[in-house]
Amino acid sequence: MNKRHGPPWKRPGWLVCLVLATGLSTWLMLTMPAGRPHTASPPVTGQAAPARQPVLAERAVQSAPAVPSRRHHAGSRSPVAARLLGFARLFAIVGTAAFLGGLIEARRWHLCFARVMRRLSRMARLPEIVGLAMPSALCSNAAANSMLVSSHAEGHIQTSALIAGGMANSYLAYVSHSLRVMYPVVGAIGLPGLLYFGIQFTGGFLVLLGVLLWNRWYVAGHGDVCCLEDSLPEQPALSWKRAVSKALERMFSLLFRMLCLTVPLMLGMEWLLKSGALDIWEQRLPASVTAIFPVELLSIVAAQMGGLVQSSAVAAHLHAQGLIDNAQILLAMLAGSAVGNPFRTLRRNLPTAMGIFPVPVALTIVLGMQLSRFLVTLAGMALVIGAMLCTS
Repeated sequence: MNKRHGPPWKRPGWLVCLVLATGLSTWLMLTMPAGRPHTASPPVTGQAAPARQPVLAERAVQSAPAVPSRRHHAGSRSPVAARLLGFARLFAIVGTAAFLGGLIEARRWHLCFARVMRRLSRMARLPEIVGLAMPSALCSNAAANSMLVSSHAEGHIQTSALIAGGMANSYLAYVSHSLRVMYPVVGAIGLPGLLYFGIQFTGGFLVLLGVLLWNRWYVAGHGDVCCLEDSLPEQPALSWKRAVSKALERMFSLLFRMLCLTVPLMLGMEWLLKSGALDIWEQRLPASVTAIFPVELLSIVAAQMGGLVQSSAVAAHLHAQGLIDNAQILLAMLAGSAVGNPFRTLRRNLPTAMGIFPVPVALTIVLGMQLSRFLVTLAGMALVIGAMLCTS
């Protein structure tokens, strides 16, 4: 996954992390509380009963030591064996999806999306260089933006085109990055993952369409611009042998990182939930809030700080236990995106953009795109909550 440093199993730091994660995961599985009834949980209202009944039923089952705590692992299977089997299934699904995603990227099948953006840039009357830079953003956002900045410095494109092109490159880079993790995320949680990316991609595309229409209006009185060529820049696909090798390396790198980060996180969150350490969430908040956003969803939001794959794995783990449903998974994923985006902007996006664009342009592009994504995420959360209330 990292071309400069090689796969994680060849780096000493990650090997140390694997040893520590294995020890911590083993300790958590061996000392996992059996679970107990949450007597302080708020009463379930008639409106939220369908969403919370599986949770209360699961916790009631956990309180009885003679009854298995998981509905899918009844019988003589020990809790440790049941967890290992669940992890094996999750790793198989995520690994297969990650392999297919790596294969698609290596064979350059995702570049068909660039043709759509090229047509939109022609519609927006953007200069030729903007349309030529867009496919490059799928591979390197910095390289695509450098092409625009160089043309702007030479006086070939206006500032309005620089901003519109930078926003288009930002969206394409976001799509490219999201596609790399979309396959394992959807493989882990299914429909909520598809809806999550559908909301993000559709909302971002509508925002970008508005920017392109604004640029068309802005340059309407400034004469014609250069037409875009019909052919895309050459983007040779890897051979099947190299594509398969790259996809396998990406798959095993993802699974290695999951062993180091995701498994301890999943077990740690389960340990906190079963020990009652997070009961204060339900003790302090109204029942109407905890029915829609129960304490289990906090673990998904926290896990998303480490990445979408990690949060989807935690969500799949909780869903397999019957503690949350699909609508709550989607709500938690959107909430995690809304919470994490400002931190990612300050840590990575804004400093990178300010190193390439003039400062006012960088602020306009980054803050404009991030604010629009935040608003899209909030709108998605509102739609999910509304759907949950209507169906309850």
